[in-house]
Amino acid sequence: MNLTFLDWMLDAPREDPERVDTRELEALGPRFQSYFSQQMPVRVDGIVVPPVVRTLQVNNPDESLLPLFPLSGWKGLRKVFFNLAYPLKAPPDEISLAWPAYPPDVLSVLPQKPPLEIAAEWTADGLRSQVLFTRAEPGFTWRRPSGELSARLERVPLPPVAQPWIPVWMTMALMVFVVGFFAGFAAVLMLGRRLMLSAQRAALLVGLLGAVVVILVRPSRPAILALGSRATTGLDEREACEIFEKLQANLYRAFDYEAESTVYDALAQSVDGALLEETYLSVRRALVLEEEGGAMSRVVAVRPVRTRLISQGEIEDGTTRVRAFSVEATWQVDGRVTHWGHTHDRTNEYDGRFTVAATKEGWRVHDAEVTRQERVDGTQSVEGAKPTVPAENEEL
Repeated sequence: MNLTFLDWMLDAPREDPERVDTRELEALGPRFQSYFSQQMPVRVDGIVVPPVVRTLQVNNPDESLLPLFPLSGWKGLRKVFFNLAYPLKAPPDEISLAWPAYPPDVLSVLPQKPPLEIAAEWTADGLRSQVLFTRAEPGFTWRRPSGELSARLERVPLPPVAQPWIPVWMTMALMVFVVGFFAGFAAVLMLGRRLMLSAQRAALLVGLLGAVVVILVRPSRPAILALGSRATTGLDEREACEIFEKLQANLYRAFDYEAESTVYDALAQSVDGALLEETYLSVRRALVLEEEGGAMSRVVAVRPVRTRLISQGEIEDGTTRVRAFSVEATWQVDGRVTHWGHTHDRTNEYDGRFTVAATKEGWRVHDAEVTRQERVDGTQSVEGAKPTVPAENEEL
């Protein structure tokens, strides 16, 4: 936070209000520790854990940037960085906190300055997520996720499979009826021919009971008992668009993970193996803010704008033919980069054409072509001149 934010939040006396020297910086540690212990209690598994201040430093800003701070001057340009640590005895299952400080936005054109919103990034369990603290909603609770990697992704319907004309359970029911009938008939005959009519009835009853049990259970194995095969029905447009949009959401969600290997594993849930590396590199390039010196933008939201089914049928996948469909899509991606106490948001809109194939693992994006990329957040297209990005001109 800069010194304007610092002075609004707590009492930090200094010899020169526009700077912090080394001795004054050391004195800030206990003040931070006291403030956050009282104003921002952090509960770990229901128990309040006090913080320990570990890292404390002040930046050395470029004097040429001072004209960008006409209201706060050096107090807006100089910033304090601090690190709060919360020692734990065991890995936590739940952490909750509420951010306490919301100084007024002095850059607002409104007569009554509204409180700032605090954009933050939460990283835990190898997963990154965006958090926005506001005076109206200051709290946040993290819970350890359960389940495997796929549990954090959208559930994509499985491809339909060809159904036999005569399913396993029907063949098995007929076989059980025949075996039961003759077994029952033979057993009664052993008692004497005088019971011929009773034998017929008993055999019929035994066969029917066995067949009814099989019909109720409806076993699907052994598959060899299935006879014939009929072609699978095609997808309607709503089903195809839903499948693609869930795959696309999972594709971007994969970049919420920290480790590259986990990103690849998550991408493999949405993208065919042959396209995996190309997708990783192209999406990562799209998330890099060149005007921010190569900083990585985090995906805040993915919004489908239009998705249209254009064809479906079969394609070659290696040595086999598989079911597939193609869509044309328009979608928007909100990205956010956070550094030194402020954030830059941008929204890009894309057009593309995609082929989705039914692999052994499920539906996967098999081919992709992005035909348009445009910045639509009220600044400029990414294909035009670089937008004016306020790298250091935040008063707070």
